[in-house]
Amino acid sequence: MLVCRYRTLLVCHVTILFALVAPAAAQYRRITTIAGSGQTGEVRFQGRASELALTNPFGIQQEADGDFLIASFDQHVLYRLDSSHTTLEVFAGTGQAGLNGRSGDHALKVMLNAPHELQVDPQGNIYVADTNNHRVGMIEATTGRWKVVAGTGTAGFAGDGSLATEALLDQAYSIATEGDRLWIADLGNHRIRQVDLQTGKIETICGTGERKIPAEGGLAVEQPLAGPRSLAVDGGNLWIVLREGNSVWRIDRSTNRIYHVAGTGEKGFSGDGDNAKLARLNGPKGIAVSPGLSVFIADTENHAIRVVDLASERISTLVGSPNGAAGFNGDGDELKKRLLNRPHGVCLLPTGELLIGDSENHRVRMLSQ
Repeated sequence: MLVCRYRTLLVCHVTILFALVAPAAAQYRRITTIAGSGQTGEVRFQGRASELALTNPFGIQQEADGDFLIASFDQHVLYRLDSSHTTLEVFAGTGQAGLNGRSGDHALKVMLNAPHELQVDPQGNIYVADTNNHRVGMIEATTGRWKVVAGTGTAGFAGDGSLATEALLDQAYSIATEGDRLWIADLGNHRIRQVDLQTGKIETICGTGERKIPAEGGLAVEQPLAGPRSLAVDGGNLWIVLREGNSVWRIDRSTNRIYHVAGTGEKGFSGDGDNAKLARLNGPKGIAVSPGLSVFIADTENHAIRVVDLASERISTLVGSPNGAAGFNGDGDELKKRLLNRPHGVCLLPTGELLIGDSENHRVRMLSQ
């Protein structure tokens, strides 16, 4: 019998991490599958994590009690994985792509369309980037009910200065939350939009609509963006992955200026051991941050997870073939020999492990010491 659980526990937002608990990248020694059979298939609403088809898992987050939340892009549902990695259970979505769900509907009755990412606030509410429905929703912790936060379900660009629920987005791929702010990677509009959760109003904080690389140190709202695909926030900074710009940037929230972190903007796979700004990435699509220490990047089309050491500004590959080969050759040690297949999500846990949405291997995997 399917049992859906909603919690009132405080939840830590796992992109905001304490540097004291995050290990240095060199300490990762092993990769392990914690969910997904490696097969594609129809949605099963509950099953053993190792046996259930988990088709194209993208975003991953952790709840306060240790359970994990997983967005299945192709199955159009959100799963909860228990902290012992034993059971997967759908808690949102019907398994069919579509657009329905008014505020107040139970999350299991809401049709999603290619959900890319989710985030959890300190009250346990779950925010969802309902990507191909061009909207962001929120699942209330205490009731399990759906609430539309931004977007109307129609693609476009409109609404700055007005209510976010009346605004138009174009592929809401990624979200980040902190305090009373929600940030949206509005991919098709090449903008970052910010929602004030107190007033409900939306505005553009970065991006002009042009598909270009921003200028170093420029005022964020005046700079173009080339396909903002993933976001993370660490208090002082908003971190941005540019899919089409093959690079990573950060906005200093105290000055609202944007700065280059990694990637030349050209596609390729190079730069390990050298300055991250001179490295080549290929269609990066995920990010997690250990404040002041490291930035972890899902270098998707290179089938690798890469890390930037913020002290030295050098980049290295954590896991994945050095020649960018895709595949699956099992779990274990020797991380540079372990293959991935278009990884999308990365999530750094407070205990230091790194979770990977190994999307086209249809698995969630964990890097550990």
